[in-house]
Amino acid sequence: MTQDNIERLALQREYFEKALNRLGEALALDESDVVRDAIIQRFEFTFEMAWKAMFRYLTDKGERVAAKAWAVLPIAFESLLIEDAEAWDKMRDYRNETSHEYSQIKAQEVAAFVRQRAYPALCALRDELAKRA
Repeated sequence: MTQDNIERLALQREYFEKALNRLGEALALDESDVVRDAIIQRFEFTFEMAWKAMFRYLTDKGERVAAKAWAVLPIAFESLLIEDAEAWDKMRDYRNETSHEYSQIKAQEVAAFVRQRAYPALCALRDELAKRA
């Protein structure tokens, strides 16, 4: 890996970690409609930074993968970057759904998922990327 690649990966990890910290801040608050909306918004951009960090890591390691979340996730799972493939697939689906429509029931469902499964999976990715740095 070249020095330029190392620096780009470090920068992408930094963006992901900052987004994850912001999500953690929202999750620490008592839930209300406004906080729930913040959780969903922060989840959306954290997921974007997460799959892009995985993409950067995988391509820097020589993997040939399209720059799309649906293409990155299976290879990240095979490479043991992520463990809970089902949670990551659900994150991708929720990310797409919440970007295109809004309902109170869906918002409650997504916020609960983020608390219970997405945030722990995102934290595990952060830790795995740090181990491999």
